Amino acid sequence: MQIRPYELDSLTFAWCHRVYCRWRTHRRRRHARLAELDHEVLAPLLRPYSIHLLDVAADQIDVRALVSLQPTEAVSSAVSKMKGRISKWLREQDQVARPERSLGRGYFAATTGQSTSAAVEDYLQQQAEHHGYAGRARSPVFVQKFERTDQSRRILETDHAVTALRYHVVLATWFRRGVFGPTAAEAVCGCWRAVQADRRMVIDKVSFLPDHVHVALALHPGRSPAEIVTAMMNAAQEKMWDEFADSVVRAGVERLWQTSAYIGSFGNLSSNAISAYLERWERVAE
Repeated sequence: MQIRPYELDSLTFAWCHRVYCRWRTHRRRRHARLAELDHEVLAPLLRPYSIHLLDVAADQIDVRALVSLQPTEAVSSAVSKMKGRISKWLREQDQVARPERSLGRGYFAATTGQSTSAAVEDYLQQQAEHHGYAGRARSPVFVQKFERTDQSRRILETDHAVTALRYHVVLATWFRRGVFGPTAAEAVCGCWRAVQADRRMVIDKVSFLPDHVHVALALHPGRSPAEIVTAMMNAAQEKMWDEFADSVVRAGVERLWQTSAYIGSFGNLSSNAISAYLERWERVAE
C-alpha cells in the first residue's frame, strides 16, 4: 500500500516554544555597552529573525533573555543569531570595525512554558481517567515512562552549551479515528526510541490513546521540534502500515495522522517564574 510521507512545509502547528538563554562575554571581560542592552534595544534587532523577545536583563558580563521561537527553529541556531546580532550592535556602539571577540562561545538554554515538568508528567499519566478508559477491564491506553541513562544523556550533550530542552507533543490520528491498541502503541514507541541517537532526541514518556498520542521528549539544541515531530509522524506511519495494516484499514484512515500537531515547551520553571527571576536579577545588578 502506497502512503504519502509527511513534509515539514505541509504541516501546521499550534505551539509554544519559549526558551530561557544565558551567555557571557568572552573570558568574562567587562563590556560597558553591554549593560545598555534592554528590551527596547534588543527586540527590534531580533525581529527580522522571527525571534520574539519576551524579557531580557544584562550587565557588563552577562546576558539573560527569555524568547519565543518558531517551532521550526533550533535553539542553537536561534542563540547563534542572537549572539551575532548583539556582537554587531556592540561593534556599532564602539565604532570598531574588527574588535576582539565580544561574546563567549558557550551558552545555557532551557525551555519553559505555562506548565512545569511535573505538571506535564502528571497530565500524561492521567489520560486514561481523563478520557473515560480507566474503568475498562482491557484499557486501550498505553502509558510508559523511560528513565534517563548515561547513553540517553550523551545524545543530548553538546561541546559548547548546557541545555535542558523539553517538549510536550500531541499527535491526532486521521479524523480522530481509533487506530492504536496497546500492542501497536508499544511498537510505535519502540520505533521512535530506536532512532533516538540518529535524531538527537530522547523520549521521556508516552501516553497513547486510540485516536491521539501525547509524548514528552527532550532535544539536542541542534534539532528543531517541528523537524523531529515530522520524523516521528513518518516513522510511526511506516511502522503501522508495515506491521499493523489491518488496524489502519479497519479504522478507514487514508494517512495515519492529521496534518497538524501541538508542540509545547516546558521546564522546571514556568515562563512567569523566569520573568520574575530576570526582574529580580536586573535590580540586583544595577
